[in-house]
Amino acid sequence: MPNFCRRDTPLRNLWKPVVFIVLVWTSVANSADSIVIGTRRELLVDHALIERLEGRAELVLHSPTPREIALTFDEPWEGNASGYATVFQDGDIYRMYYRGHRYIIDSPPLRQAQSEVVCYAESRDGVHWVKPHLGLFDWPPTKNNNGTKENNILWRGGPETHNFAPFKDTNPACPPEQLYKAVGGTVTSKGLLTFQSADGIHWSKLSESPVVTKGAFDSHNTVFWDADRERYSMYVRYFSEGEFKGLRSIGMSHSADFANWSEPVGLTYPNSPPQQMYTNQIAPYYRAPHILFGFPTRYVARPLTEHVKALDPIPLRDQLITASQRVGTDLTDGVFMSSRDGLAFHRWDEAFLRPGLQGEGRWIYGDNYQSYGLFETQADRPELPNEISLHFNEGAWRDEMHRLRRYTIRLDGFASLHAPLSGGELTTKLLTYAGGRLSLNYSTSAAGSLRVEIQDATGTPIPGFTLEEAEELYGDSIDQTAAWSHGPDVSQLAGKEVRIRFVLCDGDLFSFRFTD
Repeated sequence: MPNFCRRDTPLRNLWKPVVFIVLVWTSVANSADSIVIGTRRELLVDHALIERLEGRAELVLHSPTPREIALTFDEPWEGNASGYATVFQDGDIYRMYYRGHRYIIDSPPLRQAQSEVVCYAESRDGVHWVKPHLGLFDWPPTKNNNGTKENNILWRGGPETHNFAPFKDTNPACPPEQLYKAVGGTVTSKGLLTFQSADGIHWSKLSESPVVTKGAFDSHNTVFWDADRERYSMYVRYFSEGEFKGLRSIGMSHSADFANWSEPVGLTYPNSPPQQMYTNQIAPYYRAPHILFGFPTRYVARPLTEHVKALDPIPLRDQLITASQRVGTDLTDGVFMSSRDGLAFHRWDEAFLRPGLQGEGRWIYGDNYQSYGLFETQADRPELPNEISLHFNEGAWRDEMHRLRRYTIRLDGFASLHAPLSGGELTTKLLTYAGGRLSLNYSTSAAGSLRVEIQDATGTPIPGFTLEEAEELYGDSIDQTAAWSHGPDVSQLAGKEVRIRFVLCDGDLFSFRFTD
């Protein structure tokens, strides 16, 4: 096999006549189907822009890095069943909303120790969190209101406290009193209700009756304004056969006005085997909002075996098996998926987050749930670029250690085009871009490299932009400008139909963007 990394033996020279014939036919057939990417950022998380992969090039999934404990659910109104956190940056502060709840684990069935409440925390840097005393609701709740208001309880109501999911509405037509919206509800409320707030702290009901009634809802249902599609999108807990039958899945509903919603339709996962999804955590990726990212919790049913009984945390597992065998044997981990239409998702079958070393005690049903929301934070050192932060829970069912841990991942670093030292390459489908330079988010070893070629619609290298003229790039940068012998300017090809060829050795390409 030719060495993709050697400049003196480019693979194309070995079979150029055949490729030329094939690509001429392809360009004639697909010239009207050029993908207009303009100046938007494109990520290597799916095959949407890929015409072919060669050599040992492949798309690979990456995992986040664990950081510090962000928040412990240790208040009397919180506890071992707290969760379903929503996190987003709002100006100079980061907001977090989550459920406060606790179960009593003894003889069956599992019992609620207290009513569910919606709690609030905030941060100035996305790393250090505080629970402010809001003074809104008494705890404990009594008829005489003789509890204390020195707590971070944001809302105390009905079934919506189980999964209250807020967001900041970026719809330009949003009225000020509805700048923050939320959904919440279960089968008890016969569907999802909507809520409104002008400041993200003081909330009131927006709908008096459920706006979406088809679904199961006993999960973290999510909603957002989709600017690309100019509509609100809602993703709900759903069963493939309805009425809590079939696979645990996800359904999508949409609305133009946040009041009238379509009936949810089940998502599809082409080329992915059947898997059970609990939460969904779907939202536009903020650096490339035409792509939706989802981070479902995957539910894995396991039989009661001697092996599962030997997985830490053993004393807790024994308790849970006694109280509810399914809770004591089944497992949960984190998955990553993406979509360009909101219904068909490219789902990675391997875990985005594994439960980890057994001694950490996260091989338990209820752990490894990802919070809703990606948010950008500063790196540990000022010379490094910002990172993306996200939270996962750990210590489920344990009052003394149920908490959220922050994880980080590089910007756009969820998946990449990867090639070993022997090399590989990717050629895109026919594209039309705008802008004057090509920015690359990439990483190589000291011996690795990345080179870029721009081809015309027939697959012929364009003079001035051939692989032989490409600058050999090596390093690790989220914004590396590609260049050729004449320099980095690619404006002369803007608006024309082209293909991009990336030749990679011992490295990863995470994203690319044509920009001014």
